[in-house]
Amino acid sequence: MSAYREWFRFDVEHAYHGGRFGGWRALPDEPTGRLLKRAGALMRQVDDGVVVLVPERDWDLLPAQDDADLVFEVRVDDPLFGTYTFLQPERGQALLADSRQAVREPSGAWRLHAGELLGEEALAPDLPRQPGAPRPALLLRIAPQDAAESNSAPRYVVRLGAAASHWKYYLMDGLAERALSIVDLDDEVEFRRVDGAGLDGRKAAVFVSDRALALRARSARRFQLREQAAFGDKVLVKRLPVACAGIRRKAEVDGHAVLVSEIFVNY
Repeated sequence: MSAYREWFRFDVEHAYHGGRFGGWRALPDEPTGRLLKRAGALMRQVDDGVVVLVPERDWDLLPAQDDADLVFEVRVDDPLFGTYTFLQPERGQALLADSRQAVREPSGAWRLHAGELLGEEALAPDLPRQPGAPRPALLLRIAPQDAAESNSAPRYVVRLGAAASHWKYYLMDGLAERALSIVDLDDEVEFRRVDGAGLDGRKAAVFVSDRALALRARSARRFQLREQAAFGDKVLVKRLPVACAGIRRKAEVDGHAVLVSEIFVNY
């Protein structure tokens, strides 16, 4: 049985998940699949991403295999992925992370984008595909000669940003008439009261954050509901619920159209 040598590996991280996350897989496009087959390469999904291996005996032939780039389609099973991801390509577009834009990190990994997170410069024309074919969440383009000429098997990484929204709390029914405030225990975010109708037209005390907040699968935000009392504020809710993925809509805040996450609280 032939011995295999690692050619390169890549991983996808997401700020919403706080780094690495599961539920994604990578598939080569058709030309890449043919190239990998000619090279006798193996693709394996491992704990820290995808690793591509080639037979040791063919290592010296790699740069001559083909000068075409390797393109991989990253697909994500989570149906809410688009709602918590910062960049949303339009029809006919894709997110493209390219090894030609790679930046070496202190860890030795090559980040496939100039900024800390994949930015709008990654928006590119999508690959031709059959009508109805699933669209990938991300395209990765790797120059094979770069990987082959490296002294050690390079590791590529893509870091996706999380979507953000203004958080809008609706404090329903009996809370609507009370002297309430929302306090950030970390003293970073302020909430302004903008009373109005809540769910199904019911009266509500409404509070909106002074800035857009990034969504997180496990949010560390600590917002507390308090009521003004004769001898100081009284804590009604020690930790309010946080915004969830998939529940955002457009609204007007201070005369500007923004995305808001609506959070309804009954007490």
